[in-house]
Amino acid sequence: MTQKDFYDYREDENTRQVSLVRLLRCALMRWKLILLAGVVLGGLMGAYKILSIHSKKDQMIKEYDSYKTKQEVYKASVEQYKSTISNLQQAVDEKQDYIKNSLKMNLDYVRCPESFAELTITGTGEKALTAADITSIMNALYDEVYFGNVVSEIAEKRGMNSEYLREVISVKITPAASVVRVVVRAEDTENAKAIKEELLDKLLKEKVKGMSDLGDFKVTVINEGTAQVFDAEIQNYQVAQNDALTKLQSSLYTAQNQSSGLTKPVAVDQYSKKYMLINGIKLGFVGLAAGMVLALAVIIVMIIRKGVILSPEEIDGEFGLKTLADFSDRKTEEASAIEFMLARLERCMAGKENKEIGIVGSVSADQIEKLAAKLGERVPAAKDDLKFVAIPDFSKDAAAFRKLGDMAGVILTEQIGKSDYMMIRKEIALIAESGRELVGTVYY
Repeated sequence: MTQKDFYDYREDENTRQVSLVRLLRCALMRWKLILLAGVVLGGLMGAYKILSIHSKKDQMIKEYDSYKTKQEVYKASVEQYKSTISNLQQAVDEKQDYIKNSLKMNLDYVRCPESFAELTITGTGEKALTAADITSIMNALYDEVYFGNVVSEIAEKRGMNSEYLREVISVKITPAASVVRVVVRAEDTENAKAIKEELLDKLLKEKVKGMSDLGDFKVTVINEGTAQVFDAEIQNYQVAQNDALTKLQSSLYTAQNQSSGLTKPVAVDQYSKKYMLINGIKLGFVGLAAGMVLALAVIIVMIIRKGVILSPEEIDGEFGLKTLADFSDRKTEEASAIEFMLARLERCMAGKENKEIGIVGSVSADQIEKLAAKLGERVPAAKDDLKFVAIPDFSKDAAAFRKLGDMAGVILTEQIGKSDYMMIRKEIALIAESGRELVGTVYY
């Protein structure tokens, strides 16, 4: 016995070996029943799906409307977070670039190199300058440093960023004392002093260009110097800028986390007749496949339980019989098979006085009658005096069984996939008991 391709069938201590391929082929002979089971189950499941969807129509419409609303809110939130994250990322990049390249951010505030000069304004004309005039002149100096071209020219000459250079120049006005204090910071005292001198030179020499309409006056340097000092202003500024970067990074991290934490609305199906029909068809096909598989399994189980024959070899191989014709094979042509069968029977019955052959078996009485008639019609062509007698139900009818005794031989007819294996064995035993020769088998 094999392990995979055969199943065991035991009855009355008898064991059969049956090919799995044969078993499936035999089961598939009931394809109409299998298809019908699939269609019925598929139809029921498809109808159930359609009715189930239709019964939830109102609920599905509400859920879909809610889903669309949530989806719009979700999309708006995503876009908002994208914009916020983009802006914050840009701000962080700009702040990092500033901290890395700014002169003011890279100064050592503990020993900061500074060069300063204190300027005073005095009138030179016949008319004395008023306090308002002096204040205007000092403001003009302030504006020239922070908004004029003087610092830009110095920066261009030195290959520096003018905005970064303005940050290290401090101009403080003391109106009460008519003093303007200019402080220049740099990476070392030499550069701080050089930049200060260039700045004063341009302010003092080109004052007429910017301040000619303010009256006759002169700008005098009353005090100047260069030193390395602790600059609390620079310290506070650097701390503030680093804190601002930290806050921007924290805001960016928070926005990214909140964005990734957004929950996308779970999509729901929109109710429509098309949707209902498509899902009904889909489940119907599933039911069709399931029904066919289930029907096939049931048929296989029934075949196994019933113990029907699946191939001629199961009988002929065990009992040493010969197959006269196998009409279960679709390739078999009936006319040529009957002619060949008669030729074999003619040779088998040659020399015998009694040439009556009984046809028995588990097939229907109608099939036995038809086979006897077809063989009888072909007898003249066989040039022999063969006679064929249909004897249905010989295993149950006593008169039919007695009739076997008048025959010269017996043909056993069985149906593949329907005739019971144990019944065939009993039929063979009854034929042997009758003393008649079993000349061969015919399968349907």
